[in-house]
Amino acid sequence: MKKDIKLTYLKSASKFLKKHHSVLTEEEVDSLVVKFIKKKVYNADINIDYKQMSGKISNVYRIRKANIRIIITLKDNEIIIEAIINDIGFRGDIYKK
Repeated sequence: MKKDIKLTYLKSASKFLKKHHSVLTEEEVDSLVVKFIKKKVYNADINIDYKQMSGKISNVYRIRKANIRIIITLKDNEIIIEAIINDIGFRGDIYKK
């Protein structure tokens, strides 16, 4: 059963994309998140580097693209898969918040 995909950007993620639009565009992030959803939810054979976070934030995932990390929360219900892009940042800074 195909589900609709909804992508929501939080303020910090949008701010990073505006500031670093030459490094990563919103379209590239959208593409990476859709690939992640296809691999995670539909078990498609897609090559994407993602990891589930540990501890109290186990419903949060990170997607790696070179030295940039995309932190997302995945909410899956019967009709819509909602991916909330919490934050985007460089490897050294993203986990310090």
